[in-house]
Amino acid sequence: MGLLPEEYRRSGKITSEVKSVVRSAVKPGVTYLEICDLVKREVESRGGKLAFPTGIGVNEVTAHYAPQDGVDSVFREEDLVKVDFGVHVDGYVTDTSVSVTYNPDYNLLLEATERSLEAAIAAARKDPRAGEIGREIHREAARFGFKTIENLTGHTVDRYTVHAGKSIPNLYMPGMQTLRKGDVFAIEPFLTLGNAAGYVIDGSSRTIFSIVARRKTGIHELDSFADMVWEERKTLPFTPRWYAAELGAKKVADLVDRLVTKKIARAYPTLVEASGCPVAQFEHTMAFDEGGLVVLT
Repeated sequence: MGLLPEEYRRSGKITSEVKSVVRSAVKPGVTYLEICDLVKREVESRGGKLAFPTGIGVNEVTAHYAPQDGVDSVFREEDLVKVDFGVHVDGYVTDTSVSVTYNPDYNLLLEATERSLEAAIAAARKDPRAGEIGREIHREAARFGFKTIENLTGHTVDRYTVHAGKSIPNLYMPGMQTLRKGDVFAIEPFLTLGNAAGYVIDGSSRTIFSIVARRKTGIHELDSFADMVWEERKTLPFTPRWYAAELGAKKVADLVDRLVTKKIARAYPTLVEASGCPVAQFEHTMAFDEGGLVVLT
């Protein structure tokens, strides 16, 4: 079986299968929430659980946006859509993303992003230094006339941890860590237009959170909510929508805000491309096992 826990392979298989379903399901007229519900249903029907809330990034919205109930946004013909989701089996996380568009103006951007991911995987097989992998992503993007997002990176994963200790940049950075046998990691090129700013900034919304401290506040409703989330998620991210049916959307929003204020929960602001340009993303999770590099998703 090698170094890799079998749960990673099972998680990756589920992720790969669901990604194929998602790629064909994103169409003009479909709502953001329909895709989120589809991902959850397809993952759970295969015996997995969501590692984090499914992210829907449309056009310049790049990462960390999980739609909430009552926001009936619909995909449009002209959109560039990113669906970022993860699966865990007993805490063993695999992470992936796919970009879809029906706008021919973005076809080359999507092709370049997918090619950048392929170049990164090929680079990782030869040279596991994270900076060198980033160099190949940037080089492939530039070959097509596009920019990479300089302040977003790939990352190692660990049990119940989506972003573990090592980062894989989308451009060359010296002095980065080397990926080693036993590491499980996600490579995720983000590409944008050649005249874009090429970096992301915090947007105005916060829809994804995680529990980061286990201490009591002495306030029964806060402690009960934090305990409930911890029991289900440990440190894995969650979104208020998951608890709205039981507690009410306003109540959940208030509880989460108070936990963030007390530094028991962390908020992940929605990230947007600084100049408002569209961003494409593709992502695979992979591992260095005893037989070499294994693409799990």
